[in-house]
Amino acid sequence: MRIVNEDLENSPAACGAFLVYCVGMKDDEISKKVQEAYKQIAKAYLKKVRSGSLDHRFVERFLALFAPGQKILDVGAGTGEMSQEMLLEHQLDVTAIDFSPDMVRLAKKEHPGLRVRRMDLRKLTFKPRQFDGVFAMYSLIHIPEGDVPDALGGINRVIKPGGFLYLALQEPRKKMQKEGFYPVVYNRKINMFINLITESEMRSYLARAGFVVKEVYRRAPHLGTEYPFMKLFIIAQKKKVAR
Repeated sequence: MRIVNEDLENSPAACGAFLVYCVGMKDDEISKKVQEAYKQIAKAYLKKVRSGSLDHRFVERFLALFAPGQKILDVGAGTGEMSQEMLLEHQLDVTAIDFSPDMVRLAKKEHPGLRVRRMDLRKLTFKPRQFDGVFAMYSLIHIPEGDVPDALGGINRVIKPGGFLYLALQEPRKKMQKEGFYPVVYNRKINMFINLITESEMRSYLARAGFVVKEVYRRAPHLGTEYPFMKLFIIAQKKKVAR
């Protein structure tokens, strides 16, 4: 395995980020490191991360597409904050999953009435066409880009025809920025795997997985709590079955 260090502090867009990316690291190694990182930051994540409030205007555009009682799968639900909001404020039937056992435990503790399961988003075990929508808020960013097509294929399988998918992603601001391990903003001793992907790349993946992009939004990062990349939001719709 070859380790490459790249100091990005000379890039204004990078805001002093320091990238440590691993060439040739296997997917299971990356997954293990992501779980280890979340184990260390789980409690701090609950207090520090503000993405829910920063992204709320984009999330609401997605949630406006559903009626009370419709089924939503929250993929990579973390502490369950957004799942709880969808359940209580929008009266949606929410199932939350996360790959990190520590985040699942924390979500269950914080929200006892929430349906939470541990599951890898690349290996969904739900029945076909079970959900009206899938909410993936900064969850695909923790898998290698090579796994994205299969992950989207699995998501397509569990969404009903005509159902909607919400994606919150990290988009590189310069070509030199690559997927890899970056220090957590509020605990720089811990490195987290971040998959950086452009809108054009994701559009291509979505089209091949059977989705049509409906809306695209962006915002700049909040430098006190977030990674220094553009935040990319995509609402896509699964193609309807031809009659």
